[in-house]
Amino acid sequence: SWVVGDPILQYLETLSEEERRSRVFVARESETLRVVATTVNGVRNEEALLDNGSQIISMSRDAAIACQLAWDPDITINMQSANNQVQRTCGLAKDVPFSMGGITVYLQVHVMENPAYRVLLGRPFDVLT
Repeated sequence: SWVVGDPILQYLETLSEEERRSRVFVARESETLRVVATTVNGVRNEEALLDNGSQIISMSRDAAIACQLAWDPDITINMQSANNQVQRTCGLAKDVPFSMGGITVYLQVHVMENPAYRVLLGRPFDVLT
């Protein structure tokens, strides 16, 4: 098994308290949709969008609840979508197992209130696979 740390969390840990209060934006690009079937947290099968333009792994709040995830509401970021809308995340679920094709990877998942997807696998997923 491989565990990859969340780049946003790693960045935030380097900031002073004053710097942490400023807004951090994470942007995604628009591109053709690709999906992969995965089992999340050993609980539920989900189709996850592959998005190499995203700097994070993210999931809808509804999907996170269905997958029985717990997340830390104190670790939030501002997510900027391709259409320039900004939405604050609900929190970060740490070390979430994603299984596919006999391989399990542990990912740091930012939980979103109402994104246009259920599960989005960004660049941290590409690093592991």
